[in-house]
Amino acid sequence: MNVRKSDGWVTFDPGLVRNIVAQVSTSDDRVSAHQVLAALAKRLKWWDVEQLAAPGEESADRRRHPVKVDSLGHAGRLVEAEGVQAVDASFTVTCPGREVYGGVTTWFGHTGASLACGVNPHTKEPWVQEAYRLTCGPLRP
Repeated sequence: MNVRKSDGWVTFDPGLVRNIVAQVSTSDDRVSAHQVLAALAKRLKWWDVEQLAAPGEESADRRRHPVKVDSLGHAGRLVEAEGVQAVDASFTVTCPGREVYGGVTTWFGHTGASLACGVNPHTKEPWVQEAYRLTCGPLRP
């Protein structure tokens, strides 16, 4: 959104760039999706498996509300970005008498960033860099 120095508070209506659909697949249907997500949560050292999106849950279903921010007297193109943390993993586990393998895609939480085109956000977060590139063009050092 292009703003003038005098605009003060501005409202952004978030647009969808990517949708992540949570899913779990295994080579053995005796291993439930919940077991896979619980093992993933434990491996990633999260306390609660409930923080991870369940199979079929879409990141696009997250409630996206207009975001109101103060332009702080800046002029130019401002960007408000929101995202979820995505996990895409494959696994193999040895169970008694068999090996089970599969894959999991899930997401959790949400985060945001306010960006101004022409001002390098100086972050290593790939999603912030991608949001900047999509709306402002290439990052400059």
